[in-house]
Amino acid sequence: MIDAGLLDPLAQGSRALELTGDAAFLAAMVRVELALSRALVDTGVAPEWMLEVCDGLETAEPDVVAIASASRAGGNPVIPLVTWLGAAADALHHGASDHVHLGATSQDILDTAAMLVARAVCDEVLARLKEAGASLASLVETHRATPMVARTLGQHAAPTTFGFVAAGWLDGVTTAIDGLHRVRGGLPVQLGGAVGSLAALSRAATARGSSADEVAAAVARRLGLRLAPISWHTNRAPVLDVAAALAAAVAAVGVVAVDVAVLARTEIGELVEGGGGGSSAMPHKRNPITAVLVTAAARRTPHELAALHASALSEDQRPTGAWHAEWLPLRELERSAVSAAHGAATLIAGLEVNVARMAANLALTGGLIFSERVSAVLAETVGGAAAFALVGEASREAVVSGRPLSEVVAEAIAAGPYDRGARDAVAAAFAGDSDSDSDTAAADAAIDRVLAAYRAVTVGAPTGEAS
Repeated sequence: MIDAGLLDPLAQGSRALELTGDAAFLAAMVRVELALSRALVDTGVAPEWMLEVCDGLETAEPDVVAIASASRAGGNPVIPLVTWLGAAADALHHGASDHVHLGATSQDILDTAAMLVARAVCDEVLARLKEAGASLASLVETHRATPMVARTLGQHAAPTTFGFVAAGWLDGVTTAIDGLHRVRGGLPVQLGGAVGSLAALSRAATARGSSADEVAAAVARRLGLRLAPISWHTNRAPVLDVAAALAAAVAAVGVVAVDVAVLARTEIGELVEGGGGGSSAMPHKRNPITAVLVTAAARRTPHELAALHASALSEDQRPTGAWHAEWLPLRELERSAVSAAHGAATLIAGLEVNVARMAANLALTGGLIFSERVSAVLAETVGGAAAFALVGEASREAVVSGRPLSEVVAEAIAAGPYDRGARDAVAAAFAGDSDSDSDTAAADAAIDRVLAAYRAVTVGAPTGEAS
């Protein structure tokens, strides 16, 4: 039975199932085994004719269902795969199976295959994040000066611009891109043998004038992975590093998605998801489906990451169950990351911005949203404490009476010992004319820094696979 992703609609149209499915993992395991056999030839441990055998095995296709079925007996799929590869190798050249899986253990093959799958996943997530980032950068530039409400704890807080909000999203995506680049470039090969010391491989290599270290280095070169200083059978930092980087990427796009879902609410209406989905019962609805699904992926990911952290508690030189417990949550996290990054790129590219609704929502509180700005202006004349008290009392009066805050503050100022300069400054603050001062300058500078950082991580960053 093939998993078509019936309960994972976000994966549809993405490469999530392709990159993380059984076929992809089996192909990665075969690649690792062949890299080991070729490395044995490279270092003089295996005869030259073994290269032709490996070339022949490249086109062979083990039955994934049969391998999976046979994996129950030994507790992992490497054991039946080695049996299959050995038989296939002997069919091409008598005695070739002697040079298959030499000195390795099942965890070596599965861990290294996991790094190859992780690299492909990182490359795909990076590509989609860069698409999302390009769309966000365009939104930032286009709406740098588009006014909207900034909300904190679910309430109207102060004026901002949509460009500044989008810059916050872009900053998260940029950080995720940078983290994935760093992790992707340091993925290690696993080759330790039965207890991590490469004893069996060392004996075989030494007998032929080579060494286990040379073989391990050759495997790493052929796979384009980093050579670890020691086996990491019980040091699961490589798995945790890639998982954390992917989880951070999902969180970054999840923030965008949850904001879009909120701002697309009927009573807010500031954003609309392009091509929004319909309802099975209510014809009028235009649901932010992609935002909903990306949010769902972001809510799952912490649990998958937590399972991997729990699995990192590994006893002895190879653990009982901890390593096995990693496999499925790592796959699910990778699948979530690919799906979420793809969904976010689509979501952001099609986002529709309702500038008129943003302006209308700014006026909903009758000027209360300008209270911080007015307090700052008044503080220059009467001091911070007095200004805060005056505007606070005026705000409460405005809420009770339903009058605009500007009227209530103007009355309070007219009744107090304030000069014309203070009255004019407060009026300008309510009119938004003070936006040319330091608050807007600081926001613009922050936007410029975010755009520069995004461009820095997307120009010339290495995403190609080493040969």
